[in-house]
Amino acid sequence: MIISKVDEFIALFGDFVDSYPNTSQGITHTTAYAQQREIGCRNYNAIAKAVDSGENVTDAILLKLLPHNNTTNNHQRKAWIHIAPAVKKDIKEWFEGARWTKSEDWEKVSNRIFNFIRRCNQNPDELLAACKEFAELSYSKGFQSGLITPILNALQPDKFLLVTNKSKNVINYFANTKYSSKLIDYPNLNDTGQKLIKELSQYMHPPGVPALRDDDLFDMFSHWLVGIKKYNFSHPDSSINKYPNNSDLQITELQAEYTLSECAEEIGINESELQRWIRSIHRKKQAIIYGSPGTGKTFVAEKIAKLFISDSDGFSELVQFHPAYTYEDFIQGIRPQTENDKLIYPLVPGCFVKFCREAENRQGTCIFIIDEINRGNIAQVFGELMYLLEYRNQKIPLAAGNTFQIPDNVRIIGTMNTADRSIAEFDYALRRRFAFIQLRPNYQVLRKKYADIDFPIDKLISNLQKINQAINDKNYEIGISFFITDNLFEDIEDIWCMEIEPYLEEYFFNQPDAVEEFRWNKLQLL
Repeated sequence: MIISKVDEFIALFGDFVDSYPNTSQGITHTTAYAQQREIGCRNYNAIAKAVDSGENVTDAILLKLLPHNNTTNNHQRKAWIHIAPAVKKDIKEWFEGARWTKSEDWEKVSNRIFNFIRRCNQNPDELLAACKEFAELSYSKGFQSGLITPILNALQPDKFLLVTNKSKNVINYFANTKYSSKLIDYPNLNDTGQKLIKELSQYMHPPGVPALRDDDLFDMFSHWLVGIKKYNFSHPDSSINKYPNNSDLQITELQAEYTLSECAEEIGINESELQRWIRSIHRKKQAIIYGSPGTGKTFVAEKIAKLFISDSDGFSELVQFHPAYTYEDFIQGIRPQTENDKLIYPLVPGCFVKFCREAENRQGTCIFIIDEINRGNIAQVFGELMYLLEYRNQKIPLAAGNTFQIPDNVRIIGTMNTADRSIAEFDYALRRRFAFIQLRPNYQVLRKKYADIDFPIDKLISNLQKINQAINDKNYEIGISFFITDNLFEDIEDIWCMEIEPYLEEYFFNQPDAVEEFRWNKLQLL
């Protein structure tokens, strides 16, 4: 028997039957399964005929065999609209931006996709071998179960389950498995899911249940549980014994759309420069945003993270390094805990390992921000991560046990205050693993922020420029973030006297006369 937690499933399924199938959304969902299969089969047959005739079907394969979301643009392009849309933006733009596919390779990629689908359709018993061979291709990155299984399910629903992040999480929870969204896991996930659904079938037909195939009903239930109730089961130790009020269940939903132009506008740089930053982060997979105090490094990092995870199931997290931060905090370590009034010493994953485990269950890019990265002992904190940063496709053993690999959809962004430590002090091994993005004081941000108030902003900027010329070191320049406040008229004197002057006194500690000309009472900014 595969299923565990039978009573929990029965309770959840009963709630599902009472609250979803007979709603307008539920009725639309019910009718979509047969419709989308019919269209998917028709698309496949037309493309197969064109392939056999020697036609170029690159765009047709991407549009008509992969599941797209229901938008006006996709209808106009005659894309395959699906109830489980894994393609939520132009797939070429998406994959090229992630550096998974080169623009000149799309014909080859599309042909491989079609050959994979045709092989599985003609020889379902070769699913495992087909998935292994496809996953080994250098350009197969990004093609996970959610992208490929909808068309397989449309062609042969008795052989191939429709697998999404939602149904995968539900299968993992009730079958006590840990399958990922990677295509290489699909054969086993497919087998386990079919056995699970067969065992669950006896509990899935109370009054009020729509007349659907059991696997479609399970998929619909999974959509309701994760997509509507906002629950997921990505953590193996999650529990729903207290359903529906259980804090262990994590909310998962698509992030709001956030465009390149919006990001560029908010951080105050032009779009072409921002695109260059994005390309560098995708290419290296990790970057450090560095600059002097007040240049907005953390703000910029968070906005770039928001851009990366826009309109996807990706997510971002932020930690801040400090001198006491350790490998045990970051990767894993033994932590004393009490259990049944006894002291135990389990091996506990650190914040980055937990982040990566969650990222494995997402299709979107996931951003891990390390604020003040240079304040920690990086070589000591990172440990084996130094190797994995360069060799993302490798899995290596950790010092205290277990193996670890950084998922391909993870990007790391660090921030570094150059007044604390110069880039020159970083060892070369670390520097060559990161792209470095420099921030200098962006005075235009101040002009824009205070354009609508009667504040002498140009006078303030002029004095900041004079100070930074006197400092004559880009690592110690005074940035503009000091002056981002809700009421600059009221705050400016306090900011200057209690933040700017002490900073200058510290920098010019052996040149007191250099500070005097920049005292508040000398400048008369107001």
